[in-house]
Amino acid sequence: PPVASGSITSELAIVAALWKVNKVDYATIGDSTRNIQRGIVVPIGIGAVMLIVATTVLDAWHDVLFEPERSGPAWALVVPVLFVVVALINTSLIDYRSPNAGALPWLALGTLLVGFAEEVVTRGLLVVGLREAGWSPVTVYLVSTALFSILHSINALFGQSMKVTLTQMVMTILAGTALYVTRLSTGTLVVGILAHALWDFGTLGITTTKSQQKPLAGLLAFVMFAISLVAIWFVL
Repeated sequence: PPVASGSITSELAIVAALWKVNKVDYATIGDSTRNIQRGIVVPIGIGAVMLIVATTVLDAWHDVLFEPERSGPAWALVVPVLFVVVALINTSLIDYRSPNAGALPWLALGTLLVGFAEEVVTRGLLVVGLREAGWSPVTVYLVSTALFSILHSINALFGQSMKVTLTQMVMTILAGTALYVTRLSTGTLVVGILAHALWDFGTLGITTTKSQQKPLAGLLAFVMFAISLVAIWFVL
């Protein structure tokens, strides 16, 4: 747990410091190649390297990436399936002919780094550390999901309104629950890393290319979140 909490604190500190130095405005973080590089790729990339070193030193890669066995009923796999479907719908709505489409490769790299870093630190190192400390499965889920939400509170310090930030934090709790179900139901963190990255690429890619989201994606996301709140009980 000390290593995991230290990793979270360091991740926040790195992002905050580099965002401050680079004068990042979170509201425009995906608007250009320069913003994506300075606001996502560089700070999250540094954090990802730190996590790779920490996980390697701890010799914890297997425990971080894999469960001893899958948990929960087969129907719980609906959660990761719907998660990916929503992400793919959003990805398909990106305007790949937009003048800003040149930023998309950098966005893909940045969101892959985000998916890796956020999953490894919250549903990887933290989950493994809390389990080894003897915490109950329910407490491990609640603490890791709460800290996943708190990671996003920093956005309020860099241009995002408090109202939008609070809404984002609530949505992050729901997404964190879905990703926790994904880890346990599939038996691996790898699916969550890739699904998380694809989700972020789709949502930010729509913003980057000034595209429009479709109601179907929102409806399916609502259904997926609702199922995940039920499924978490069974997979735990």
